[in-house]
Amino acid sequence: MEIINESNIVKTIKIDEFSLPESVDFTCGFCSRLVNYYLDWNEYNGRVMFTTSRCSGCGGMSKFYLVEFMENSDDYYEGILYISPGSNRRKPIKGIESYPEFNKGLVRAYNSTINVFNLGEWTATSILCRRLLEGITKSILPETEQYRPLARQLEILPNKVDLDKPILTLAHAIRIGGNLGAHFDLEKEPNYETSKYMVDLLEYLIEYLFILPHRIKELNEHIENLKNEKIDSNP
Repeated sequence: MEIINESNIVKTIKIDEFSLPESVDFTCGFCSRLVNYYLDWNEYNGRVMFTTSRCSGCGGMSKFYLVEFMENSDDYYEGILYISPGSNRRKPIKGIESYPEFNKGLVRAYNSTINVFNLGEWTATSILCRRLLEGITKSILPETEQYRPLARQLEILPNKVDLDKPILTLAHAIRIGGNLGAHFDLEKEPNYETSKYMVDLLEYLIEYLFILPHRIKELNEHIENLKNEKIDSNP
């Protein structure tokens, strides 16, 4: 089950004292297509409203629930909308925008990659993964090295940041996958599996380069504070 945000509700309808979602754009939990659901509410037990609607793509029947009704500014009651099964939509790494090294441009590129992946555009996803990888390397390398091809930038990267061989292997895998998307080839065109693994690899790289160093620093500071507190408490 997954909550549906207000931004996905296309149209509402007023019935008695209720304001109810009638049209919803959401990703199908069966086929992962972005489709529009028409909601005809017909069951209410005093606490929960329930209805079903079929995906126009695969025909899968999704269940919709309205719960926790509260009165809005127009004196109508609105509820929180849930869908089952959930869409399994990929969500960005929580709090990634709070890391200053992962600048606003990288955040926008990362969010665009996730959005395109959730739309099922696999070729576009692979291209955006490669573009984000280029942005990451350029944010780390000096300007004198940023003009080089991505493959060369990845070779230089360990001179600027401590990278183990598995991390470099990840980066090169993203680069190669992005090349598949950029150069049309029916036999090698990226699909869901390729795009999913590319986004997975990209997020591992982001966590390693931007998130993990901060978490290690915070942990070390916490340990040092504990040590100092222990020293101060001793007579």
